Amino acid sequence: MRRSAYLLFAAASLLLALCPAAAATRPRYGGTLRVALSASPTSLDPVQQSVFPTSTQEQLATLMFDRLVELDQQGMPRPNLAISWQHDSDSRRWLFHLQSGVLLHNGSPLRPHLVVMSLSASNPNWRVRLQGDDVVVESGNPIPNLLAELGCARNSIVVHTEAGAVVGTGPFRVSAWEAGKRLVLAANDDYWGGRPFLDSIEITFARSQRDQALDLQLGRADVVELPPDQVRRAQQEGVRVAVSAPAELIALAFSDKPSVKEPALREAISLSIDRAAIQSTLLQKQGEAAASLLPQWVSGYSFLFPVTGELERARQLRRDLGSTPSLTLAYDWNDPLARAIAERVSVNARDIGIAIQPYGENLAVRGANADLRVVRIPLASSDAAATLSALSAATGRQSVMPTASPEDLYATDRALRSDFRLVPITYVPQAWALAARVRNWVTPRQGGWRLADVWLEEGDKP
Repeated sequence: MRRSAYLLFAAASLLLALCPAAAATRPRYGGTLRVALSASPTSLDPVQQSVFPTSTQEQLATLMFDRLVELDQQGMPRPNLAISWQHDSDSRRWLFHLQSGVLLHNGSPLRPHLVVMSLSASNPNWRVRLQGDDVVVESGNPIPNLLAELGCARNSIVVHTEAGAVVGTGPFRVSAWEAGKRLVLAANDDYWGGRPFLDSIEITFARSQRDQALDLQLGRADVVELPPDQVRRAQQEGVRVAVSAPAELIALAFSDKPSVKEPALREAISLSIDRAAIQSTLLQKQGEAAASLLPQWVSGYSFLFPVTGELERARQLRRDLGSTPSLTLAYDWNDPLARAIAERVSVNARDIGIAIQPYGENLAVRGANADLRVVRIPLASSDAAATLSALSAATGRQSVMPTASPEDLYATDRALRSDFRLVPITYVPQAWALAARVRNWVTPRQGGWRLADVWLEEGDKP
């Protein structure tokens, strides 16, 4: 199936190359960008998302919702809904001055108290309150990296209507929504940052890799996902590809079930994994093998952790445990890469005498009742401290906010992995195959979408 999907991508690129270049050289308004994705989200509310947010959830949030600040390509904060800010000497109290005249998608003004309600819902450990028309964020502990935190998708400003819908202030508003199947977003004509070039974005969910390749080839989609293991060959064949830095962590997340309560069992499984082989073979050398929670380009220290298996230590831990039950490992059935990694983890574990049975299910709908599961976690931020804080919250620990010092980041990374509840395997890039008519596509280094400035070439309509 992988090879047939790749051949379809190659065929699509040939067809695109044969199309004459359009005469337009300047951006234009209008048109619908059609996107096909494998995910099948059931909610558009960031607060109701799963413990580990997916790349799709983060991408949709960026289209519909704004944040107080945003991070640029270098990870530096810049104004968004907040035009300026200040903090006290120990960074425990922050004050944000909001933009005026910002409208929600339903036409009502974004009142400061709505910002307070949104941030309070996503950050119960903070004290968020009003001071006149300004918003104050306070914490019992110093939060020097608060700006990076506020730039994460989970801190999008989301307003809940009386009818139960969610509205934001982002460049696109919801026009039609069929949970897990289809989402149509219309341009927000009143967007405070300027109307997007696109009239609308139509996203079709639950499309397999083969279906997506066909959609691109037949002109039914303008943007489709490209699996990491197909990136290099696609580029060699002339497919128009956009690739981020390694920005999505693939890891094992252990449940709280009694079958995996022993830390030594989780450690043995972690030590049995041959991450280097997964990266070189399954991923065709895309991304990077991961024994730490942050990729090298963010942390600067991930190379210090060994990525090859430590089989002798793993076998010793296994012997010390005595009898162990057969474990189940869940992966998303729409994700061939997750399946391949789950199967490889199972083989590695078998080599040390631990039986793991992988199986696929729709994790977006049901969650997993397995002993452990393969998860894909997008990089929360290009700021290392903010990403570690997000992972701390996702794994149910008390929220941590390390300083930006390499020593503190290194120690926090080690501490978060010390109980082996979350076992990193590899970091992969986000990659997209694009139709010829898509213009001004910019892929942030940390992944995600920036579609407000994308426009469609008029002379190359489907």
